[in-house]
Amino acid sequence: MPGEGDRLLRSAQDIVVGVFVMLVLMYFLMASDDFFLRKIVRVLPTLRDKIRAVEIGRAIEVEIGRYFTAFTLLNLALGTLVTLVLWFFGLPSPALWGTMVGLLNYVPYLGPVISLTVITMVSLLTFDTLSQALLPPLVYMAIDAVEGNVIEPMLFGRSLSLNPIAIFVALLFWGWLWGAAGILLAVPVLIAAKIACQHIESLQAVGEFLDRR
Repeated sequence: MPGEGDRLLRSAQDIVVGVFVMLVLMYFLMASDDFFLRKIVRVLPTLRDKIRAVEIGRAIEVEIGRYFTAFTLLNLALGTLVTLVLWFFGLPSPALWGTMVGLLNYVPYLGPVISLTVITMVSLLTFDTLSQALLPPLVYMAIDAVEGNVIEPMLFGRSLSLNPIAIFVALLFWGWLWGAAGILLAVPVLIAAKIACQHIESLQAVGEFLDRR
């Protein structure tokens, strides 16, 4: 049991480091302004290709900015709500676990699973009876289900909807390539790929596959 707890703690630490790396990387990408887009436009041979590149670049910039802004606000609200719920049930350090939930929610699928596992372990170690210990993780599961199946689709809409299979494959690939930072950047990269495919006629079939609907 201690070994499992150590592995979960190391996984959580890797994700937190990954969040920091992601934020630094996104800062430098945004700070570079249109540098990379200008480079791409400069090397493209035809005016039509240059115009298409600008359209794709602007669309990616808008959607990625929307994704990070909306998802950050959503995760702040989620972390705050979980903190209040865990405080209500009497778990120790509720703000710590709420912060953990908010940060790990950046990682699709894996993040909520880690959060649920940690909350369950803390709850089992805190309460004497099984019925008391199961209440906090069950309530968290309900909150996560509403957030993932109701709030996220309403918040992001069709433009940011992604095929779950594509997300899973992207998580495996980028996680293997870049570790925790790759896991965190998998969804933004997938959003950018989907937008690019939708703007290029020969790749629209790929864009359709990446779409959830």
